Amino acid sequence: MSIADKAAGDSTGHLLKILGLTFGIAVSIGEAIGSGILRSPSIIAAAVPGIGVIVGLWALGGLQAFLQANVLAEFATALPKSGGNYIYARRAYGSVYGDVAGLVVGWSNWLSKNAGAAAASVSFAEFLPLLWPAAGLHKIAVALAMQAALYAANIAGLREGRAVQEATSLVKATMLFAFVIAAVVLVAPAEPSSVLPALPTLRWAGIILAYQLIVGAYAGWNAPVYFAGENTSPEKTIPKALALGIALTGVLYIAVNWALLHALGLQGAASSPLPFSVVLDRFGGTIPGILFALTAMITVASCANANMMSAPRVLFALGDDGLLPRIFTRVNRGGSPTAAFLLTATVTLALAATGAFKLVFGLIATLNTVSAIVTGAGYFVWRAREPEMRRPFRAWGYPLLPALAVLFDIALFFLFSWGDVLGMAVTVGMILLCIPLALIARRARKTA
Repeated sequence: MSIADKAAGDSTGHLLKILGLTFGIAVSIGEAIGSGILRSPSIIAAAVPGIGVIVGLWALGGLQAFLQANVLAEFATALPKSGGNYIYARRAYGSVYGDVAGLVVGWSNWLSKNAGAAAASVSFAEFLPLLWPAAGLHKIAVALAMQAALYAANIAGLREGRAVQEATSLVKATMLFAFVIAAVVLVAPAEPSSVLPALPTLRWAGIILAYQLIVGAYAGWNAPVYFAGENTSPEKTIPKALALGIALTGVLYIAVNWALLHALGLQGAASSPLPFSVVLDRFGGTIPGILFALTAMITVASCANANMMSAPRVLFALGDDGLLPRIFTRVNRGGSPTAAFLLTATVTLALAATGAFKLVFGLIATLNTVSAIVTGAGYFVWRAREPEMRRPFRAWGYPLLPALAVLFDIALFFLFSWGDVLGMAVTVGMILLCIPLALIARRARKTA
């Protein structure tokens, strides 16, 4: 343990300021890179008949993340508290509307992270039988056991959770890059196909579906801001962690898709739910299959751990502002908000056990887009309300680039809602529910 860690550990009952740039990058790529990149390439290849369009959509997803990160970096360095977008939305809209906006953003983020953790644990249980066939008979038990192990490490303390995240993120990034090199160098290319599709075959519905999956695959790039209050130097670290995390994730996503399309072609990539395994089978023997299983398991375990670490910080922030009971602000000696972890664990375990995560998981892109719209619009309100506030990092290209980010998110929300009526209904219902909850919380604070 370093001297800084020991000093931080003396403040029992508080979040520990022991995180740095390495963790920020690790949690960013850890939460973003999960089962989405393992399963979505085949669906996207079937929906978008053009290699150039597919690669372009993955690049566009990275660009959208950079536009949003430009705004979040200013928020996080000016308001270095743990809790993520909730902190910024509530502060931006002031005392009258801040509670409603904060609840909308906070619950959207918390629900999406719970669904992500549950889905990742189930994916882990689906990949384990590739190494241990008998585990296929007990998938739910395996998913719950994996969650229990990760929660045990994180509840023990922030140092333990940090170690798990940094190790798993490094391993999965390395193995994915190794896959790209092997697929491009050692596998003969598939039959040549056109980079761009013929116009009649290019359907907007397919592009919207593909981009919705891509947005879901990038979800989690903003994880470093959820730990801003635990960062030793947020003014310097958060902007770098966001930029490097998105850049590494984007490069990996584009490289992996290019490698798969190089080795299999459009039809080959679309014909298998796990195109990775098809490419590795061409090497022959059992080792490639074992490597794929290990890579897949580490990838989703790392994603689950990042979601499990981020979600309780939202509850902690809600409790700290009086929008949840104060019990959620209690922190153990290891620096973990225990009650917040226990509630998150209860929900993710239940979602994995019942399969209900599939419903919430389908809403992740919509929920995250709503959160981004509320936060992005709030950025301009915050700039106007508090022009003299110290801002260690100022968003580039203000006001043009921040406005472009909000317009991008608004357009995506309507496109996603057009194909997802249930998502729109749930979102509207959640917003309406947040209004009375905010009023109740405000009355409780005044009474206290």
